[in-house]
Amino acid sequence: MISDNKPVVTVLSRNYSTGLGLIRSLGSAGYTVDLVASARRRNSSDIAAASKYVRNSVEFLTDSVYGSKGEEIAEHLLGSAGKEDGQKVLFPADDYTTYVMDMNRESLKDCFVMPGIKGGKSGDLCRLMEKDVQGELAREAGLKRPFETVVSLGEEKALPPDIVYPCFIKPLKSVDGEKQEMAVAANRQELEAVLGHLRKSYPDRSVLVQEYLNIDKEYDVGGVCLGERIIIPAVIEKTRIAEHEVGVTMTGRLLPLDTLGDKTLKPLLKMLRGLDYYGMFDLEFNLCGGSAYFNEINFRSGGPHFSYYLNGVNLPDIFVRGVTGQEIGQEEEKLKSFGKTFVYEKVAWEDFIHGFMNKSELARTISDADYTLLANADDPEPGRIFEKKIRLSALKNKTLKFLKR
Repeated sequence: MISDNKPVVTVLSRNYSTGLGLIRSLGSAGYTVDLVASARRRNSSDIAAASKYVRNSVEFLTDSVYGSKGEEIAEHLLGSAGKEDGQKVLFPADDYTTYVMDMNRESLKDCFVMPGIKGGKSGDLCRLMEKDVQGELAREAGLKRPFETVVSLGEEKALPPDIVYPCFIKPLKSVDGEKQEMAVAANRQELEAVLGHLRKSYPDRSVLVQEYLNIDKEYDVGGVCLGERIIIPAVIEKTRIAEHEVGVTMTGRLLPLDTLGDKTLKPLLKMLRGLDYYGMFDLEFNLCGGSAYFNEINFRSGGPHFSYYLNGVNLPDIFVRGVTGQEIGQEEEKLKSFGKTFVYEKVAWEDFIHGFMNKSELARTISDADYTLLANADDPEPGRIFEKKIRLSALKNKTLKFLKR
């Protein structure tokens, strides 16, 4: 039942599965939810749009997000805002839609309540999305961070002599690049080869060159910042990570927050409080030889965060109530039990399609989890469409492989 005094929430999404988790969390809490999607291909957003909680949906085709500020999306948002009475909230689901929201903040702020830095202007949140800025903030707060340096692809200068090998190369901002562009270089010669390859496609960009870590475990930490008030229900231990889409969580387990230990948790909270940020966040830590290294922070919900909702904590609802002046009880922030597991079945299927697991392993990976993040009995239609599409994709891939032999 939709309450008349609740704001209309517009979910901005390029990643349909993360957007779907937000839609379900908000819709089940009684909000009217609209979907504005950016997509590489037509009908890419139909899985999220099929949710019973979506009132209206619209899709904008954006083949490449690099350099795009989403002016068409912002224009649509402004046009639709005038048709609604009362408060309206924007909720980005990924790096690109967060970028679009922030770069168009000045024109949108009179119509929408949005995640962002208190008193911030257009581009302020995007600045915090740069990994070298995040690294400096983490160090200042007392968090461990591997050696790193920024290398401009537009200037063929000599590489800094203090780079630690092997090293890891990745985009300076997630919105600027794909995970497939990440690479490891064992020595200076390999690093120069990787940079030369990237320079041909992205001469106006910079990349982060970081000390490569031998990682024992990876953790995802999701939550909500409401200025000084930081809400983190649990730590997600990544129990299996995708091989096709590097670094993406396939399966995970929910653990207590004190899993991180005081030496990590205290400076983490210090860093988050210092941001004066209002919104959801997705943080990553790498455990290496008993030490937790800060990896990065994304200023939006993460793919695995629907697992919090499935275990009784509705972070998207907490954020909306927090920024619209409603009270949030402490009991709403806490998981009642830990140890439950989940599978991001979209990621598992993609690893299967691209040859990183066999059919029986795929079935076992999905059936062994306590929760699935796409298939959901309370909102079944998106899961049905996903199943149909992913099986068709698997069949097409199998046919192509056969034809190539």
